[in-house]
Amino acid sequence: MHNKKLKYYTGNYDQYVKTRLELEENQMKRFHWEQDQIAHMKNYIARFGHGSAKLARQAQSKEKTLQKMMASGLTERVVSDKTLSFYFPPCGKIPPPVIMVQNVSFKYTKDGPCIYNNLEFGIDLDTRVALVGPNGAGKSTLLKLLTGELLPTDGMIRKHSHVKIGRYHQHLQEQLDLDLSPLEYMMKCYPEIKEKEEMRKIIGRYGLTGKQQVSPIRNLSDGQKCRVCLAWLAWQNPHMLFLDEPTNHLDIETIDALADAINEFEGGMMLVSHDFRLIQQVAQEIWVCEKQTITKWPGDILAYKELWIRALFLIGF
Repeated sequence: MHNKKLKYYTGNYDQYVKTRLELEENQMKRFHWEQDQIAHMKNYIARFGHGSAKLARQAQSKEKTLQKMMASGLTERVVSDKTLSFYFPPCGKIPPPVIMVQNVSFKYTKDGPCIYNNLEFGIDLDTRVALVGPNGAGKSTLLKLLTGELLPTDGMIRKHSHVKIGRYHQHLQEQLDLDLSPLEYMMKCYPEIKEKEEMRKIIGRYGLTGKQQVSPIRNLSDGQKCRVCLAWLAWQNPHMLFLDEPTNHLDIETIDALADAINEFEGGMMLVSHDFRLIQQVAQEIWVCEKQTITKWPGDILAYKELWIRALFLIGF
């Protein structure tokens, strides 16, 4: 969808990006050629339109050519899509270990199934991990344990006394005050930012501009509400980002902007996502959650995806 028109491309997303770039380069070459021709003809007509009979006839001929070009429609200048530039503020340094997980086991109920058994690992500000595994394996549960929302059944989780953790999850939108605008909500959450124009700039970095900033949040789309949550999360200034399915309701361009912001972020990150493309962009390690434990995957996310697809075929899907 571009300039209120649908344009169709064959192939996958990467092929679309390549093809669109080539088409736009050719369009701009054509645009510049036409503009050069128009400027040349207008200059000729202005100079020689009232000259000798021969030059005047040539000028009239060029004027007819120019009119035909204009009537048949000129090539438009390429108008680039608005680009987003998400931003996670500098969080400062704290020495390792930031979070230590020591012999941690967890059950939701005393007689319920064991979700994790004897977990042992540490994460620091240079951690960039994607958690993968089957549904129900405990990926979101692990993030809740690390933030302290859940307490281990056995073992201990030690956190640096100054660490700040920002967790994005699928139900974060439920905390939004739907009667407030994004601008009012952020001013309420961060009263230390007293200038509305400064807050407008902050929200604008997350793709909310103009009337969207001052409309009630209930009138925003799910994707726009998601951006409010991301702005709120970023300005908590966390040392660790725990992102649980952050790409729901986001378009591909916004996901790419989020990936760039994560890569530029100077803190640690743990990601739960079904978006293999995002994982490939931001994760340096893949941890597999299954069978009550966590194991480090030796390859990249594409190798894991291939194994996962083969497993689905083997069980008959």
